[in-house]
Amino acid sequence: MAELMIEDYLDAMDEILDKAQSFPLSAKKSLVDVDQLRECIDHIRMNIPTEVKQAKKIVSERKSIIDEATRQADDIINKAESRKNTLLAEHEITKTAQLKAAEIEKQALMKAKTVKTAADEYIVDTLSKAEEALAASLTAVKRTKSTIKAPKTAPMQMNMNIPPQQR
Repeated sequence: MAELMIEDYLDAMDEILDKAQSFPLSAKKSLVDVDQLRECIDHIRMNIPTEVKQAKKIVSERKSIIDEATRQADDIINKAESRKNTLLAEHEITKTAQLKAAEIEKQALMKAKTVKTAADEYIVDTLSKAEEALAASLTAVKRTKSTIKAPKTAPMQMNMNIPPQQR
């Protein structure tokens, strides 16, 4: 309804201009009733729709709205960039930890192999010494056994191995 009233006042202003008396010898100059024209303008101002007022307000506040939107967009971008950097750092930490773990595992396997090789060498060496000792003992046992089984000759021969003081 406000829009219709504005249209009515604009029509009334048009009519005032159409009815205005022209100056002689001047096609473009006329006399108008200033009070009637001002009354129409005042009515138009009072009946401007709220949306038009809001649009004017938005236009006047446009810079602050754009600035606020830009600030919010910058905040979103900064947060996203920060999150990206955090994730990249976490990824790098994880990657570094995985590489370090692989290196530690490799060193542990190498050390375990070295320890196993040393243990195997120690066991072989110990068994070789035990084998030599057992072989020497076996030789002594066989010699003793042969001596015991050997035909007995005169006691003198046997006593020859015994020093004369003990005979």
